[in-house]
Amino acid sequence: MNFAAPVLLYLLPLAALPAAWGLLRTRGRPAMALAELGVARAAAGSSWRTRLQWAPGLLRTLAIVAIVVALARPREGLAITVLPEEGIDVVVALDASSSMEAEAQSGTTRLAAARAVVEDFVATLEGDRVGLVVFQSRALALSPLTLDHKALTRAVRNVRSGLLPDGTAIGLGMSEALNLLRDSPARSRVVVLLTDGQNNAGEVFPVDAAQIASTLNIRIYTIGFTGGADPRFNATGGVDEATLKNIATITDAEYYNTSTQQELAAAYEAISDQERSRVGEREFTSFAEFAPWLVLAALSLLVVEAVLRATALRRYP
Repeated sequence: MNFAAPVLLYLLPLAALPAAWGLLRTRGRPAMALAELGVARAAAGSSWRTRLQWAPGLLRTLAIVAIVVALARPREGLAITVLPEEGIDVVVALDASSSMEAEAQSGTTRLAAARAVVEDFVATLEGDRVGLVVFQSRALALSPLTLDHKALTRAVRNVRSGLLPDGTAIGLGMSEALNLLRDSPARSRVVVLLTDGQNNAGEVFPVDAAQIASTLNIRIYTIGFTGGADPRFNATGGVDEATLKNIATITDAEYYNTSTQQELAAAYEAISDQERSRVGEREFTSFAEFAPWLVLAALSLLVVEAVLRATALRRYP
C-alpha cells in the first residue's frame, strides 16, 4: 500500500488539537460551590458517565485522523500496464527496380525477402500510422499514412518491379516519403528506405532530400540490401553506402548493411526498437482506493460523538 499524497500526513498532529482544547477548558473552569453534597451527586449522574466523559473527544480525534489519512489517499496497486507511447508515423520507402528481382537466397528474390520483412515490421507498429512508397525511375505512394495495417500489408504484397519505368531514383523516393510526413503531428516521424543500388534517376539528389528531412525533423533510416549471387545484379560495390550513410547521419538516424533476409529483419527490428525508445512508454496502474471508506468511517465517528454529547454524556454547566 502507498499514498498518492503522503505529504498530507504531516497534518496528523492536528488530530490532537481537540483533546488539548478540551483539557485546557477543563482546567480553566471555576469550581462550583454547593450547599449540599447530594446536589453535586445528582448533577454528576452515575459513575460510568463520569468515567466516559473522555469518549467524545477520542471519537473526534479518531475522526480527524481518518480524514487526514483519507486526504493522503491510501491505495493499493492492483495491476500495472505498460504501453508504447503513441506518436510514431513511419513511411516505408522500397526500391522496386529490376535488380531487386535478383535472387537473395535460395528460391527467394530480394524483393520477396523485403516484402516479407516489411510485413513483419508493420505488425510491430500497432497503434502507429504507416505509409508506403515504392520507387524506380520515379516514385509512387501506394498508401498514405494509415492505421489500417491490413490494407497496408495488402499493398506491400502487391509491390513488384515494373510498376514504374526502371531505374533507382532514391532522391525521389525520399521526397515522396517526406510529402507524406511533412504535415504529420506525430512526435516521431520516420522514413525507412531500402535499396540495393545507387541513385541513377530523377532530378532530386538524395543528399538534398536528406537536408530537407533534417529541416523537417524527420529521420531517414537507410538499409543497403547487398545479398544475391546473380552476376547481373551482384551488389558488391553496387550499393552506394557512402550516400546512404550520409543520409542517415544528416537526419540523425542509422544505416544498416544487410545481405540476407535474417539480417534485413534484424535491421527493421532495431529501427522499431530505437524509435520506441525515443518516444518512451506510458505506464498505467490500477489502484484500489481506501479514502472513501476512511471518510465514511470519520463521518460515522462524528455522528456517534454528537449523539453521545446530546444524550448519555451530555454535560451541564
